Amino acid sequence: MKSTLSIVALLLLLAPAPAKADVPNPAWPSRCPLKLGLLIDQSYSMSSRFVEVREAASNVIDALRDKKSEITIIGFGGVATTIDSAVDVSDDDDRRALKETVKRIDTGDSGEGTNWEAALTDIAPLDLDVAVVITDGQPNTAAGGDTTDPVAAAVVAADRLKADGTRLVGIGIDLPPEGAVNLAAITGPVPGQDYYADDTVTLLRRLYDIVANSCGVPIDALPRPEPATFPWREVLLGAGALLLLLGLVAFGLHRKRRAPVTVTPTRRKTRIETPTIEHGTVAERLRTQAAEEQTRRDQAARDQADAKQAHEQQPTPDQTQRDQVAEQPGHEAVRQEDTGRPQRRSMSIDFLNREPPTKKDNP
Repeated sequence: MKSTLSIVALLLLLAPAPAKADVPNPAWPSRCPLKLGLLIDQSYSMSSRFVEVREAASNVIDALRDKKSEITIIGFGGVATTIDSAVDVSDDDDRRALKETVKRIDTGDSGEGTNWEAALTDIAPLDLDVAVVITDGQPNTAAGGDTTDPVAAAVVAADRLKADGTRLVGIGIDLPPEGAVNLAAITGPVPGQDYYADDTVTLLRRLYDIVANSCGVPIDALPRPEPATFPWREVLLGAGALLLLLGLVAFGLHRKRRAPVTVTPTRRKTRIETPTIEHGTVAERLRTQAAEEQTRRDQAARDQADAKQAHEQQPTPDQTQRDQVAEQPGHEAVRQEDTGRPQRRSMSIDFLNREPPTKKDNP
């Protein structure tokens, strides 16, 4: 029994000690404006709590809106990804744009795994005042691959940051037993100052505590989360774009309606039939035409004869005058049949019946 206990004690002595920070954590800046970095674990183990993480990060952005502070957001999984860097959250447009960006981040965006070393290395050039690591406390990969202890690699990167004046704070969400030890290794040994081991319910409160300590103000002095506002700008821009699109469509339809329509005539196949001559039909047609022509000629001859007869029976003007003279009293008219020569007038012999004068009428 004693020999067994001796072996166990020997193994414990020979076992490597857990990694721990060699550089102490700098003090809180206790001033604002502030350069704050949020390092958000995007590994798949964070999936069940990521909605709360996004909401808490958005509220921290609002908490610094009354001070000309800058916020950088790094997402990490198997690698680290800079989501946005050095955003002035006192600018309304920039702040709202950053919050919209936070709404779109999700687990798995930075690959599989949890690489603390990559995130801590990426923020080194930014000269941050405070960097907050939000994680479930389970790093499992580093730049050296399987041959490198992920926690030890993260401690080395964290020590470089702290040596340059960046205070590191860890927030562990639903940590496993060894999770708090891992956070203490990269930040410092003091719970409630160097790291927080909490759940999603208290996540926002812990972030507000960190901001208040960083600015050196009571937590009640920080602005509350900005209420949701109706996105008038986006709506107006969208409505304007829609109206422009409708106008272009209407213009195109109008141009299309007024465009001249070219009608291509349809070519139809025309069947040309060769005429045939029926000799019997032609002969009959000629006989009919000859008979009709003869009938017209006969009728014309009869009409001419009738006209001539009527003309001959009509009295001439001279004959009519002679008839009128003959009808006068004291005159005789000598009627002479028309022999084709002019009629002669008879000489009067009344002078033979007169008595000769008995005396000379003239002196």
